[in-house]
Amino acid sequence: MRVSTERSGLQARDIAVRRGGRRVLGAATLAVAPGEVVGLLGANGAGKSTFIEVAAGLRVPDRGSVTIDGIPVGDRRAAARVGLAAQDTAVYPVLTAAENLEAVARLYGARRAASRRRVAEVVEMLGLTAQATTRADRLSGGQRRRLHAGMALIHRPSVLFLDEPTVGSDVESRRRLLDLVGALAAEGVAIVYTTHYLPELEELNARIALLHDGAIRSLGTVREVVDEWGSGRVALRLRNPQDAPLPPGWRREGDSLVRDARGSDLARVLASGIDGLGAHAGEVVDVRVERSSLDVAYLRLRERAQATGRRDEGDTHVAA
Repeated sequence: MRVSTERSGLQARDIAVRRGGRRVLGAATLAVAPGEVVGLLGANGAGKSTFIEVAAGLRVPDRGSVTIDGIPVGDRRAAARVGLAAQDTAVYPVLTAAENLEAVARLYGARRAASRRRVAEVVEMLGLTAQATTRADRLSGGQRRRLHAGMALIHRPSVLFLDEPTVGSDVESRRRLLDLVGALAAEGVAIVYTTHYLPELEELNARIALLHDGAIRSLGTVREVVDEWGSGRVALRLRNPQDAPLPPGWRREGDSLVRDARGSDLARVLASGIDGLGAHAGEVVDVRVERSSLDVAYLRLRERAQATGRRDEGDTHVAA
């Protein structure tokens, strides 16, 4: 059978892994298209790193299949299309930053001249031009983090796994890495990104997936997740609040009328508040619509997943 070598990203289906008699993954399914960033969320110990190891071809699952651009992950052609920056930083300490990158490029078969050109590109992308000839063990922690990520993308992978790439990073390194991830996605790289810094996923416009109880639930964009699981509030500030009627469900706070609502209901709540004021609607001098953050939405979602447990198992095996 002819295997397509066109870019189709990551397809992981029904991945199951047991470790020491304990189920780590049950039927984890995830698809990531070229140019897409997926934020893979889950509690510590949920199996995110295990899933990444399987999807990157480093671990054989007990059940399930993974393809990279349509190629089975066990195939050497698939391995050449995968980049992985694992959670623990791994660099050659006595080599310079440039030598670390060149060593990996040569392992992937690049000739010396081509590898050096690529190293120069990646060093600039990482903001490490001034440190290119500095030994890795003399770089700052954030600089080593950037170098670690650079070693995962030096060979131009079509699927890139970044497992908590900014943990412990300084502000500059985090900024550089986020800019780099955005640029790679714009070039068509499919990216799986785990982090505990959820605002990063908002900035990357990532699609959110939750790993819970061994399965992956695809949730949608950050905006969709916040609308569905987050909360917010609408505040109408009035010129003469004491004269205005109080619409059902609203409360008075100082010179404003306020109502809490789910993120997806905020527009409807605003309209109902204006309607409820009737003739006093002209007294409104300011309108504020506030949405909760992805952090709040994620915590509510995780609490719900933990509460429902296995009852949700039938609809958590969702591919995007």
